[in-house]
Amino acid sequence: MLSRTLLVVICCVQQALGWSPTTHLPSLRLRHKINLHANPSTVEENQQCQLSSAYDRNLPAALVGEAVRSALRSDRGICFDFTTDRYASEQSESQLLSVVQVKGEGTESFINAKFSSSIPNHKVIGGGESTASALVRKGHAFETAYLSAKGRIIDRLLVLSFSGNKEEGNEDESLLITSPGNSGSTLYNQLSPLVFPMDKVTLNNFASTAEAESMVKTNVITLACSSLRNAQHSFRTNILDLLQMKSDEFQFPPNGECHHYRVGGTVDAYITEHTFLSPEICRGYTIVFQEPASSSGSLVAEQVWQRLTAEDNDLGPVGVGSLEYDTLRVEGGWAGYGHEMSGDGPKKMSKLEAAMKEKLAKRKSRKESADKQSESNSLPQDEKGGTDSTEEVYYSKANPLELHLQHLVDTEKGCYQGQEGVASLLKNKRGFPRQLYQVVFYDAENEFDDDFGGAFSLINTVNNEDLRSFQQMQQEADPLANDTRQPRAGDKLYALGSSEKIQVGTITSVAEPNGTGDRTTVALAMVRRPGPILKAIKDMGLDPPRWWEADAQDDEGSSDPRNIAKETDDSGIMMPPPLDALVNLEVVLEGTYTVGRLRSIPSRRMKSSKKNTDVASLLDYEERGEIVDARDDGPALFKYQFTDAEIETKSMIDQEPQPPSLTYNDNGIEEEEEEEDDDDEIITDEQIAQAEKEAAEAEKAAADAKRKAEKMAQLKARAEAAMAARRKKKKQQ
Repeated sequence: MLSRTLLVVICCVQQALGWSPTTHLPSLRLRHKINLHANPSTVEENQQCQLSSAYDRNLPAALVGEAVRSALRSDRGICFDFTTDRYASEQSESQLLSVVQVKGEGTESFINAKFSSSIPNHKVIGGGESTASALVRKGHAFETAYLSAKGRIIDRLLVLSFSGNKEEGNEDESLLITSPGNSGSTLYNQLSPLVFPMDKVTLNNFASTAEAESMVKTNVITLACSSLRNAQHSFRTNILDLLQMKSDEFQFPPNGECHHYRVGGTVDAYITEHTFLSPEICRGYTIVFQEPASSSGSLVAEQVWQRLTAEDNDLGPVGVGSLEYDTLRVEGGWAGYGHEMSGDGPKKMSKLEAAMKEKLAKRKSRKESADKQSESNSLPQDEKGGTDSTEEVYYSKANPLELHLQHLVDTEKGCYQGQEGVASLLKNKRGFPRQLYQVVFYDAENEFDDDFGGAFSLINTVNNEDLRSFQQMQQEADPLANDTRQPRAGDKLYALGSSEKIQVGTITSVAEPNGTGDRTTVALAMVRRPGPILKAIKDMGLDPPRWWEADAQDDEGSSDPRNIAKETDDSGIMMPPPLDALVNLEVVLEGTYTVGRLRSIPSRRMKSSKKNTDVASLLDYEERGEIVDARDDGPALFKYQFTDAEIETKSMIDQEPQPPSLTYNDNGIEEEEEEEDDDDEIITDEQIAQAEKEAAEAEKAAADAKRKAEKMAQLKARAEAAMAARRKKKKQQ
């Protein structure tokens, strides 16, 4: 009896003092719920389940998305404060990430043994000046994966590593910066039990919850643009003077390096090229400020943020909140903490723990009043108070290779935590069991209920009697059940037309509807291995994904880039097939009529066409002639987009007069053609032009038919050769 009582006490204490990252995931999901984009009138009720936004909730999501992306394309950019959510209503829950310092002689060995990447061997030389605001030292900046024992990714860390100098009394030092969403002391509590005296390192927690102990105020601010050149221009314009440095004595760190500056002799500023977003979305720089919390006057980090977001700063960037950041994250295919990166999920409870938890829940429910209980029953399941059902929350439990994060894993290094799980996945001959895809839900293909205040919905504030009477009649009428709804994290995806018999994958993250500036809702999903899915589609007689089709058009005639490969002009050349076999596969949400399409994440579908590594591919409109870089005159300006009729009129105006037609006689002398007078039959210029046009069209049609016939013959020959090779291989086996 005593042992059983002791076990119960231990379980309760463990639950109360649990420090595993996965134990914080359910509450994190409730705080950062993406799928509850409620009507502006109900924002206050669901405020805890929504991400904070820098914009008014009454503004259409598409308008906000276009404003953020327009700022990215300009030389002003956007800015984040990842340490403090400036637009959160509850400041106690506003921290977005944490910083942990590893310091000591064994820093390099500790980092290499705990994480999937190693500190680069080459040393970065530089720094050591003695001026008030000088470059103190240079170091490495790289990303690494923090894995569980089974090789599943818990978090994606940014590591800023500096080598020590024994002569100057400096020790090796590394700053571990977590992903947005992994805040508090989670990482510190996870690593502390793994530090032993033989490691010769000490850990310092720079999270906001531990600032009273460390007496150091840490802020992480990011400035980003669509091109690195614009980000540098905005940095020099808005930040450089606050760092008390001149332009000639400051240098931007190259990719993979971090520069440590000393501001005013007391403030440390670590600058590196990183944005916590996909490089296909934006490029820019992150500054980590560390300054004494007891310093008099305003903190340097606070001065920088106020300068960046000041209303009278016409050259400053646009401040964005967690909602805009998460939409950019999903659009760029960037794995998020608590969504795609969830480690092994929550720890399974024993029968005794489950019984104790159920007993406590029943005891708590008895104390609740009838009014509160009825109010709780009116809320959705994921908004109710009390204990969370972990069985209803989807945990991806993904390996970094399944998230296309191969660059975070060093396959040639020695032993580290989670190495066996990564090695087993690499040795799998069938490939990875799942892969990260994007899922795009087009408004033109789905009749969503516009209850989230979309940019394309009807605004109900128009002063019109007819409109008001129509709205009243619409409210009094019996509404028809709409089985088409917005996607949510945890929704299962099935192949369209399979009657939910072919499961494709599960959604892990959903961006704000229309938040990308288009009539779409973008989501991320873990999709199963393509081989069995394609085989099941073939067995059921369904159409396979057709990635080579031309772009489709919606009901308003505008083209949507739903396919990544199409014929270019009239050359007949087709782009190579995508890296992922299920691109453009039509899927449907479980139990609904919501239809979406799979596509590769931007880093995989734009890798082959990427030319300028300093420009974000998704926002690189300069190459297409849609943006004018007017750096000297201010922010970039957009060109006017001509319609087809205007283009035709413009070409007629710009057409140069044709020279008189010439012929050559037998002696090779140019002669002007003589007009023959024929009174019996007069041929007008219009008839000649029409005849020439018909002849050109006939010649083009014949050439197209010949080209298509040759292409079909080549495809048929390739298919026959492939089938013959398969038969030969089967016979040999």
